[in-house]
Amino acid sequence: MSSQNSYSIKGRIWIEINDETFIGEGKAQLLKRTAELGSLRKAAAEMNMSYRKAWYSINHMNKAGREPVIILKHGGIKGGIAQLTPFGKTVLEEFDKLNKYFRDFLDRRTKMLRF
Repeated sequence: MSSQNSYSIKGRIWIEINDETFIGEGKAQLLKRTAELGSLRKAAAEMNMSYRKAWYSINHMNKAGREPVIILKHGGIKGGIAQLTPFGKTVLEEFDKLNKYFRDFLDRRTKMLRF
């Protein structure tokens, strides 16, 4: 009895600064959702993430990078706003490109498997 298996190679990438994660898939998604919604609190809720964890992630990125990735403005009747900076946009674009190259590489290598 023969069965045909469908193999795939999986992996994840992240960029580190001083041996600490600067951006990976989760932080990239958090940046994207925050930019789309204009609110870190709303982005965290949509991602089923605590606001505290989301704030810590953004704060860490803002401090670790050469510039902030998101500007958070507190207060107001409708609450605060969150705005992706030009540097944050560049970080996301570069991470997305790198991630695409990585996935393409894994797909090509998967096709080369000989077992």
